Amino acid sequence: MNEAESQPWYQLYAAAVVELDHNRLIERLNATQAAIHGRLQDLQYDSDHDEERQLMADAQRTVAFLRRHP
Repeated sequence: MNEAESQPWYQLYAAAVVELDHNRLIERLNATQAAIHGRLQDLQYDSDHDEERQLMADAQRTVAFLRRHP
């Protein structure tokens, strides 16, 4: 497990992508987006964590896709 995978946003994201119940999926996607936003705020003045930033960008694209194609 890399450092990003231990972050709360990643745990929420991992749970969202395997959720089959539509209502729970929406809840998980909302929680994932909020957690990613919070993590990006935490990192806004930190020049490290490039890999995690890329993973978050990928996760945001997946979240957007899942919202459009439930």
